[in-house]
Amino acid sequence: MQLAAAILMTLVRSALIVAVLMTILFGGYLAIAEAGPSLRERLETTDRLEELEQTAEQHTATIAARQADAVAHRARQQALQGRIDHVRATWREELDEELQAIDEAASEQIERVESSLQDSHQAMRESMSRMESEYCDSWNPVNWWTCRTIRQRAEELEKRADAQREAVEKTVEGLQEQAREDAQAFRRDAEERLEEQTAEFEQQLQSSLETMDELEAQRQELEREIDRIHEEEAVLRAQNWLWIEFRERWPHLLLVSLLIFAAPYMRRTLWYYAGMPLVSRAVPITLATTPEHRSEEIADLVCGESRRTLEIDVPAGRRLLARPGYIQSDRQGAKSEIFFDNQAPNLSYITGLVLLTHLKSHPPGDEPRRVMLGTPDDPDAYLMTVDLEDHPGIVIKARHVVGVIGDVKVDSTWRLSNLHAWATTQVRFIVFSGTGTLILEGYGDIHGRQLDEEREQKRMSRVVGFDTRLSYQTERTATFLPYLVDPGREPLVVDVFEGTGTIFFEKNPSARKRHRSTGEAIAGFFLDAFRRLLGL
Repeated sequence: MQLAAAILMTLVRSALIVAVLMTILFGGYLAIAEAGPSLRERLETTDRLEELEQTAEQHTATIAARQADAVAHRARQQALQGRIDHVRATWREELDEELQAIDEAASEQIERVESSLQDSHQAMRESMSRMESEYCDSWNPVNWWTCRTIRQRAEELEKRADAQREAVEKTVEGLQEQAREDAQAFRRDAEERLEEQTAEFEQQLQSSLETMDELEAQRQELEREIDRIHEEEAVLRAQNWLWIEFRERWPHLLLVSLLIFAAPYMRRTLWYYAGMPLVSRAVPITLATTPEHRSEEIADLVCGESRRTLEIDVPAGRRLLARPGYIQSDRQGAKSEIFFDNQAPNLSYITGLVLLTHLKSHPPGDEPRRVMLGTPDDPDAYLMTVDLEDHPGIVIKARHVVGVIGDVKVDSTWRLSNLHAWATTQVRFIVFSGTGTLILEGYGDIHGRQLDEEREQKRMSRVVGFDTRLSYQTERTATFLPYLVDPGREPLVVDVFEGTGTIFFEKNPSARKRHRSTGEAIAGFFLDAFRRLLGL
């Protein structure tokens, strides 16, 4: 029966696993089926936008080429029109010059003929005048007869001269008529040739105008196509603006992300190789300044064992001041104490030692009062006693002090000008001195280690406090790569103590942070640095 039940449970568990896997696979299929077309559409939209941009650029280049062709055609048209005007003007000038030459030649010929006639007529008159004066004025009958004969001969010559004059005039008229006919024939021939060349030029001009019209039509068509492309591009950009914005800006976003991602590593590298070597050369911090304070004979310090629950004896005539909730035994006679030190209320408030539980011991001469102490709400916390006897002081982070027995004084000192203090971001040190007992709290465990002219290194986060007689400085961690990758586990700065005295440290300080709530973690992110700066 048990075997059957076990087999049945195995089958049911296997069926459930198979059903869950089938559900996950079906959900993945549905997600891919729904996201696939959308992703494909977005990718196609990107390709379409690129295609539209390329087409628009090609059309723009074509329009520019068409405009360049149109400008060239206009230039050719202007050149043709100029050639036509030049040919016409040249032909007119040549025609006028030819006609003027013909007129001048005819006029010169007429003038020469008329001049020749006038010269002949003048010579004949002069000859007749000489002959008449020689023969007609004489009384000699022979001369008289000769004179008569000469006059008859002169009249005949005059008639012949008139006939020649008429013939010359007719000849002149013929020359003039021939010149006019030649001029008209030349003009007609010149005009015919001019018209032929003008017709050829006008044909070329008309062809250029037709080409211009075609180019203009093509340009307008391309402009309409570009407007349509821009409209389609605007629609696609409006529909896919998020994808387009990401596609255009992802290199810059990636660069910024890489810079943000790499910034801590660059800062850590800079601090490791440049900052900390300079800090390590600074003068160590020494809080016990006088030889009496540095003497070992005048001070005594004893550390007890660390326990989760601590039982201590309060000597008769002394008091116990503890944080609220830490006293787990009989609290008979307890009362509240507002400040740890009424003469320094401000320091008590800053260190958190306020609203303490004041528990009186038995009267002098009686047995010590046994009190049980424990952390009220953290099982990882350990408690330890530190007995002071006329001690010049120990530096303790105030949050680790949960109780005080006896006459222990608290004071603070600053080190604003020391690089080691700034390297640990702690420029204020809380010092507990005098005679009495401090009850310290640590996480994971807490210990006190006595140094005798030794040198000790401790992680800064684990240090709870140290003896003021020790010199205190900082150094960089020995291993670079672990610090570069995870500074939480391997911090940059390590505390170095040297001399004779005691250092106090806890085992697992990160346990406190794991028990924080979300609100405490957020507040701690802003407050921890301030608390560490003030030595709290």
